Amino acid sequence: MSTMPHHTRKMIPRPLALSLLFICAILAAQGARTEAADVKKPPAAKDETLENDVQTMIFKARSKRTGNMWDTWLYHDKGTHYLFYLAKSSRKWDNISMATSPDGVHWKEHGRVLFKDRHVTWMGTGSTWKSPNYEKDGKFLLNFSWWTGPRQTIFFAESKDLLNWTRLGNEYEFVQDERWYERNGRWDCIWTIPRPGGGLYGYWTATPKKETGGAFGFGQSTDGIKWEALPPPKVHGAGRGEVGAIEKIGSRYYMMFGTGGKMVTLLADKPEGPFRRAKKNYLLLSGHTYFSRFFPAPDGMLVNHHSIARNGQVYFAPLKQAVVDKEGTLRLGWWKGNEKMKHRPVEVRMPGPQASKAPVAMLQNVFDAKSGVIIEGKLNLPKAKGRRRRGIYIDCGKGEGGAVLINSEGVAELGTLKADGSGFEAKKSDNREMAFGTPAKFRLLLKDSLMEFYLDDILIECYSLVNNATGKIGLIGGGDVQAFTDLKAWNAKCDEKDHE
Repeated sequence: MSTMPHHTRKMIPRPLALSLLFICAILAAQGARTEAADVKKPPAAKDETLENDVQTMIFKARSKRTGNMWDTWLYHDKGTHYLFYLAKSSRKWDNISMATSPDGVHWKEHGRVLFKDRHVTWMGTGSTWKSPNYEKDGKFLLNFSWWTGPRQTIFFAESKDLLNWTRLGNEYEFVQDERWYERNGRWDCIWTIPRPGGGLYGYWTATPKKETGGAFGFGQSTDGIKWEALPPPKVHGAGRGEVGAIEKIGSRYYMMFGTGGKMVTLLADKPEGPFRRAKKNYLLLSGHTYFSRFFPAPDGMLVNHHSIARNGQVYFAPLKQAVVDKEGTLRLGWWKGNEKMKHRPVEVRMPGPQASKAPVAMLQNVFDAKSGVIIEGKLNLPKAKGRRRRGIYIDCGKGEGGAVLINSEGVAELGTLKADGSGFEAKKSDNREMAFGTPAKFRLLLKDSLMEFYLDDILIECYSLVNNATGKIGLIGGGDVQAFTDLKAWNAKCDEKDHE
């Protein structure tokens, strides 16, 4: 209601009123075109300070126009690894940004390539695939979601070089099929696999109606941009969650599924299901990390995910190998490509005679934990149940740090420990449900406050320390420092010449 006094109101002449309305309409249309153009073609300005900045071991988005990252996914083409990540430059997820690498280890940041429209509440994640008609159109496709009002729906973008992306129009918007899915439920992040006979199958995060017995979305497409939803596959042994990725490995379909902040494994014999929980190593990732995705790479099936520091900063973690044993159990393993992290060998100085007798026998080195360090060796696990556990201590200053302790069966606990070996507080436990060697080969990756620990090249867990590591490392031998042999270390700091 106007607050102008009644006696001061004046009528605007009709011709002038029509002219004003016409001008407003033109301005509104120009604004809408500008807004749409913003989505299709992000500003070309780059962060010049990032132009030659190469990161290794773990990757952090540094561009202010990108902000903190979250979900990640990759695509490989003509010798280049393309890393995509959902990110937020403000309080809500608002863009997709990129980095590239020649080897999957050394990363250069490119900044954001797509970002949300002004009327969109937030943006959701996606994946990238080659057009089924690539031989004719030469296009790569990418999906993402927008949450507008009460509803989340899926949109698409296309590119011919994987770096410059154009959002496709609203006519390609993919919405919930309300026969099987809730109208205002989740609808996000299509992951594709080839469909027998041509085209693609897709799996995505969705909210199926309860009576369907499903936990995620399922559909098909002949061209990769016009999608048809199908009834959701039935799922046994898992609740609702988020689809990380699915691939056919051997004769089975393996899905990495996010639920309760953890990644679990679901299996199926057919693409349409039903899906069931894995009998072994069901809990694939449960540390300070989330949303693992498959990455079909030239040297095999890899897995990527992000790691989360205690302060909320998110990093792209080192790539992992997808390892499937004779029983069909999926685990994450050391990828041989990560050997390129090892830039400078460091001589490991073992504890002195007196230090060797301590509960935590400190190495005499102070490693460069800020740049990143890789420590490898052999570890004899305890021979019997009830014997003192063995493992690694990572100093974080002020007389305390983090530790990983392993028992005779290879079950690991990660938590906090005082430098004198007392006061261990387990924060999480990991059982990879497999037998390890005698001795077992171990690998420790450490950078700032993030660590990864492997036994016999199988990932035990990713873990975030309470503070940045000081570079001081201790051996917990359960009274026998000789339990550790053949220790080697490398600095992960890279110079420009390291990756030319």
